[in-house]
Amino acid sequence: MPATPLNATTNKTSDSSTAAPSISVGGQWIVDASGCDPKTIQSLATIQAICQDVIASLGLKVVGEPQSHVFGPPHGVTALYLLSESHLAVHTYPEHGVATFNLVCCRETAVWDWQSQLQSRLNATNVRVRHLRRGAWETNEASDTHCCNELSTPISEAITEVAE
Repeated sequence: MPATPLNATTNKTSDSSTAAPSISVGGQWIVDASGCDPKTIQSLATIQAICQDVIASLGLKVVGEPQSHVFGPPHGVTALYLLSESHLAVHTYPEHGVATFNLVCCRETAVWDWQSQLQSRLNATNVRVRHLRRGAWETNEASDTHCCNELSTPISEAITEVAE
């Protein structure tokens, strides 16, 4: 059997019993904060407090102990929370004034106010919040860097920009 090229569309088959799911299996919040105060985003305590607030506010459950690493000045911190619903990861880059957050959740959650919280707590001048439905092949299968079929919706249309 010939190998399937990496850029081939493989989620559709002629056998409907093996077709890829057309339902969402959760969501992913992709948050980029820039213009952050470098000293603030070097603080593991600050990042942990934000993560704990996100988790508590959304009613999520931490599994095990959160993991973190402080890279030391002038670099930032990385924190990872394994959740029963999936995970929350944070990476900070004080040398660039940037903090990135990635929350993946297998169930619908309330919306956390990333915009005002990160502006207030990290002194961010810009906060970009995007939400992506996961497992929703009919809307998420294509991107600018991966080949897809003519029926696919570009990934840029599958990502929801969250307004302030």
